[in-house]
Amino acid sequence: MTLSKELDLAIKLSEIKTIEGGYLIGGKEYNTYMTNEEWEKFKTDMLPSAHEEYSAGGGDELSDKNGRPPKMACYGSSSRLIYKLSCHKECFHYEKKLSTTVGGTANLDGFMEEDHRYVFVEAKCHEPYSAKKNSVSHSYANLYNYINEQMLGSIEIKMQPKKCKRYMDVEYFAEGEQLAHFDMKQMICHLLGIATGVLKGELELKQIDFIYLLYDPTELDLSPDTKAAVDSIYERTCYECNLIDFATLLRVIFAFLKEEKYGELISDEDLDALVCKFTFSLASQDFYPILLQ
Repeated sequence: MTLSKELDLAIKLSEIKTIEGGYLIGGKEYNTYMTNEEWEKFKTDMLPSAHEEYSAGGGDELSDKNGRPPKMACYGSSSRLIYKLSCHKECFHYEKKLSTTVGGTANLDGFMEEDHRYVFVEAKCHEPYSAKKNSVSHSYANLYNYINEQMLGSIEIKMQPKKCKRYMDVEYFAEGEQLAHFDMKQMICHLLGIATGVLKGELELKQIDFIYLLYDPTELDLSPDTKAAVDSIYERTCYECNLIDFATLLRVIFAFLKEEKYGELISDEDLDALVCKFTFSLASQDFYPILLQ
């Protein structure tokens, strides 16, 4: 059994006190998922606005596909995690899409706008316990080179060509240490989406708070070997995250986008003021509700 599935079962045990039962599809039972009846009740109880946003998200969160259960029915689902912790906030939205300008769309797990700030959320539950893909579109090469030049000694992105010239193999380093578990590729995409939204006028010039919601598994009931492995990855993911100066990275991304496409639509002074107010918070499931208040 994979480490991520063992984590899923431990979360299930912590919530419903049993690992028996699961989602039935195609004559197979998936015991890391809710039962079909539990899942239907979960969907029925879901806020209509959240149901609509997840349905439009394109991530197969609410529907089975190719003989597999709906992703959100899994006990280790990050979408399930963020929904359970955020659904009390009426102004909270899910599956926020933002253009990255460089290539593709950034899909942020959560988004909230208040009078004085925007809140963006990326949620991780069982994802750090599976291998990450290191293949990236070559359209990111110029940005990555720019980051390397501007953040020399702080962030380094090593790129190697693949046989398919549209993609490259990428390794990310912060303060000289390789990022083995923290998803730097995705985080750069998210900051690109936020910066593009600001430069295009889709987001106002007001405070931006980014919350990285990372599930803390340290209290789960796991076998000694599994617990050691899970706790080690969790601690390393937190450590890697804390190596990165996200405000400076956002500033560099703003500069790149202005040079490449958006020119003087917004002054450097306004962007500097915005970056000075930017916050990045690494939060467990216990700390997250405090930040969302």
